[in-house]
Amino acid sequence: MKRHHLCEIEDKLWCPDTFRNLITDILEFIVVSFRIYEPVIPLIKEVMRRMKTNQIIDLCSGGSGPWSQMQAQLQGEQEFVSVTLTDKYPNIQAFEKIKERSNSKIQYISESVDATSVPVYLKGMRTIFSAFHHFEPDAARKILQNTVNSRSAIGIFEFSEKRLDKIPLALFLPLLVFFIAPFVKPRTFKKIFWSNIIPIVPLLFTYDAIISHATTYSPEDLKELVEGIHSPGYEWKIGQIPNKLRSMRITYCIGFPKDLYHA
Repeated sequence: MKRHHLCEIEDKLWCPDTFRNLITDILEFIVVSFRIYEPVIPLIKEVMRRMKTNQIIDLCSGGSGPWSQMQAQLQGEQEFVSVTLTDKYPNIQAFEKIKERSNSKIQYISESVDATSVPVYLKGMRTIFSAFHHFEPDAARKILQNTVNSRSAIGIFEFSEKRLDKIPLALFLPLLVFFIAPFVKPRTFKKIFWSNIIPIVPLLFTYDAIISHATTYSPEDLKELVEGIHSPGYEWKIGQIPNKLRSMRITYCIGFPKDLYHA
């Protein structure tokens, strides 16, 4: 696999929680406002049907990802769908906000959860949105292998792509972040100060976005990762699905044990 691993600012241990949380809050706002991950809802529904589960365990949740929009859409007219948010660096303020807004249909784990070693008591389909590229290949394989070892299903989704034409578009992000920051809830003085008065967050966000595009696993990379783990009896589906936004595609990797369902 031809891949140079580069770390985003928010992944650094020295990155202040204030900046990390502001970055993830803004990303969550963009993902929800533009309904970026809406096209993957049928894919998740199908896996949940096959696994006979109504539980979602979201890993690397950041600022809560797309769930404030997607939980209700995923549930539809079906039975209750429960979503549990987790992260290595939990953004408790963001998690509390979405829990309240969803009338507790979206819960969270306040302790740190490592995606490579998910606690056995967390049962359900695992999902990762916009975060799998943060992991080097060895760690990425551990995430997949841990899922297989627990006989769970997983869905990995990324809207960033390793394409040169994405880099110039990222250069407009500082301006975008500058203008949308005042609308990102909760509205705090810290958010305004570091986004609009001293605009450090727009620059950090843009740097991380460029690194994201450079390090996102392609479908071919994902197939290589899957081939590098021991997963007998598992079915893997890897590909891309178009988004309503022009030129955007969602890369996905879905895996589930075939012996736990009857198609």
